[in-house]
Amino acid sequence: MFRYLSVVMLLCLSVVGNAEELGTLEPTIDPVDLEAYVDGIVLGRLKAMDVVGVTVSIVHRGERLFTKGYGYDDLEAKREVDPGRSLFRPGSISKTLTWTAVMQLYEQGKLELDVDLQRYLPEVELPNRFDKPITMLDLMAHTPGLEDSALGHLFEDRAEDVLPLTEYLQTHQPEQVRPPGTWPAYSNYGAALAGQVVANVSGMPFEDYIDQYLLEPLGMRNTTFREPWGDYRPGAMPDEVHANSSHGYLKLGGRFVESNFEFIGQIGPAGALSTTAVDMATWMLTHLGGGAYDGVRILEPDTARLMHTRHFTLDPILNGLRHGFIEAKVHGYSAFGHGGGTFHFLSNLIMVPELDLGVFISTNTTGGGQLINGFPELIVKRYFPRADDFTLPEPPADFAERGARFAGDYIATRRAYSTLERLGTAPVMTVVLNDDRLQINLGSTLIRLVEIAPLTFQNVETGDLVKFTEDDDGAIKALYLSLPIMVMEKIGVWESPGLRYGIMVTTLVLMGLVLVGFWLRRGRELSQTEGERWAARSTLAMCVAWLAGIAMIGVPVVESVNDFRTGFYGFPQPFFVAGLTAFLLAAVLTLANTALLYQVWSGGQWPVWRKVRHTGVALLALLSLVFLYEANAIGYHYF
Repeated sequence: MFRYLSVVMLLCLSVVGNAEELGTLEPTIDPVDLEAYVDGIVLGRLKAMDVVGVTVSIVHRGERLFTKGYGYDDLEAKREVDPGRSLFRPGSISKTLTWTAVMQLYEQGKLELDVDLQRYLPEVELPNRFDKPITMLDLMAHTPGLEDSALGHLFEDRAEDVLPLTEYLQTHQPEQVRPPGTWPAYSNYGAALAGQVVANVSGMPFEDYIDQYLLEPLGMRNTTFREPWGDYRPGAMPDEVHANSSHGYLKLGGRFVESNFEFIGQIGPAGALSTTAVDMATWMLTHLGGGAYDGVRILEPDTARLMHTRHFTLDPILNGLRHGFIEAKVHGYSAFGHGGGTFHFLSNLIMVPELDLGVFISTNTTGGGQLINGFPELIVKRYFPRADDFTLPEPPADFAERGARFAGDYIATRRAYSTLERLGTAPVMTVVLNDDRLQINLGSTLIRLVEIAPLTFQNVETGDLVKFTEDDDGAIKALYLSLPIMVMEKIGVWESPGLRYGIMVTTLVLMGLVLVGFWLRRGRELSQTEGERWAARSTLAMCVAWLAGIAMIGVPVVESVNDFRTGFYGFPQPFFVAGLTAFLLAAVLTLANTALLYQVWSGGQWPVWRKVRHTGVALLALLSLVFLYEANAIGYHYF
């Protein structure tokens, strides 16, 4: 359930078949060699990347070829990971079961994919801001047009805080910010809506439906959407299943800290799954088998074929969505699957129908994404090498002269618009012109691109494609990645986080100097008019209010830097609320101080340099107020 996924640039074809259509494949994987190879990868990374436990399964040609656990699922008890017993939390991989349930009901004629979803959700009033209804296909493509929000409600650490799915959908509905069916923005809320549709159409709780029509028929006995809710909610995870659940870990202060169970049940269809590597092998074999495994069929061949067919893409040359599955290219082969993450569990599931191959890997430690990164591709490269790897063309001779139009900051469509999460949680990337190439700066990651066609670029290292798009005036509007769950939208100079935060930092430094100046002038009689005296007093009060607000908000921010769980579980913390209250007072004082500038400049006794200094502080404070207002930090805009 990654809130903010790393940018992965992959290229994929539009449609893939299923294993039933492939004919005979020559065996190309020796199980003994495979185990030795995976051992080398995982054991080498396990210690180097501070991961406590890993579970892996690999399927090929209709068989479970490899399952193995590494490290511990209970570090204190030294209980080793068992791929058939240890339940890991694969996060958003849960969605693949939700979408499969939807396709079952579609197959039975109980719901349509392209009609107004409202007919299946009488208890939830869906947004319709753009007079265009949301459909199930929109949910599957992450194009219902909804903003993203997570703080204080996506995860819970106490069973008593977990809301029923229907109540969560009614009380935590995000704003609709664009028409359905346009730009994607990954939506956990949308997947939860799909789960509620499954419950409504089937006439049974979502967890019961999944058990009865997916897990039990396939023999996935160690997989469940239920959580240890105890008496707070019916249908809790059985104690014996909970006992086999892997603990989650975070390294703090040089040691591993065990986390409480991460409750996601209030939005369960989007990510509450607990499962084993063995059961995930069964799940992959079922989809690679065209909806059937070991004599049990959960989808008819035509339905499975439809589900595995692309139904949305931003551009034909880029990856798209296949009824909930995310397309990818793995060492040049067409693939589909899903990634997932909670606070501590990072997972990936990928299937390559052309090779009749599936790979699942999951870790139980924050930071485990580094361990799983590129793992499926390493397997494919070793056992299915290709001679047709990409050859990078030379950059166009004139690109250095015209490439500046692509440079700038780009922000993800997967972000908050109406809540104060807009203040600084959205992924931002910077594109710069570097001689005859473009370079993307994404945190510590650098991606170099070469133009291969108008608006189309290729990754120098991987061969993956990205594409820019223009507005009606020919200006660059957005960057389409090969990760089709969001778009990177180009933003102007004023919207640049660097400029805005620079203004705020400068303002706060000057406000601090103002307080120092007042302290140094204490007790000194100054020659000034009554209007100037009130201007000085308002400046002092304004600076105190802003600095107090920043200080109080800074307490939980620092805490979340040290342990990011506090930013989710405890939000909004008392200090945060107090800081927002101080911001409201500071906003009033800033407006008053700006109004008093007339008194400062209409005569008076202050020297010009003091009037200029006073005006600079007032205007910078006003700019900061505008920025914070636009970021929903003036007021109590939680969710």
